[in-house]
Amino acid sequence: MILSINFFFFYTNIALIYCMYRDIKFRKIPNKAIIGFLLIGSLLAFTEDLDIYNNILIFVLTKVFFLFFAFIFSFVLFCLKIIGGSDGKLLIILTFFYPINRFNFQWLFSFFFVFLFLYLILGVVNYFFNNFLSNKNSYDMIYSLKENFSFLHKVFIITFYKFLDFSQINRYTNEKFVLKSLNLFYNTKKGRFQILTQYRPPLVILIFFVNNYIILNYFY
Repeated sequence: MILSINFFFFYTNIALIYCMYRDIKFRKIPNKAIIGFLLIGSLLAFTEDLDIYNNILIFVLTKVFFLFFAFIFSFVLFCLKIIGGSDGKLLIILTFFYPINRFNFQWLFSFFFVFLFLYLILGVVNYFFNNFLSNKNSYDMIYSLKENFSFLHKVFIITFYKFLDFSQINRYTNEKFVLKSLNLFYNTKKGRFQILTQYRPPLVILIFFVNNYIILNYFY
């Protein structure tokens, strides 16, 4: 079992480091890479100590059971716009890879709890930077969109949306900001036309740290 966990530990870290590289440099994790990691990792998952189960059917049902809950958690986070599609796929794949020998939900709940905790810290830091250390964010300009936002939507906008100078739009191509409106906004304080963008944090970095935390605390 220890050999299986060690192999799993190194394999998932190699996969996540590659995904971090792609996400940070190109702002995109290709589906081909995710599928490739899934196929190779499946061999690892199906060779993990099958003798601890009565038969292969119980092994498969156990994996499917945990995958179902991981999918539900990931889908909820995706609908809340906390994670993107690639991040959700990584979370589900990691759940499939984990060496599971019993129905223990503690590690699964801990995974998403720690992830959300780190995401909250990231949001607080980003909010502080946008609203206190930078003049790029002007929330009163967002109100000119004349949209009715819910409270949570407003919090998300204040935290992860910012206005960037339209004259420097070429600098933001394929970077960590996504254009959220085709309208041009005039910032009277800066005397410049600006565009509304959303900051896309590389969440795979958070997934990397959470993955290692779970392995070291629940599987060794």
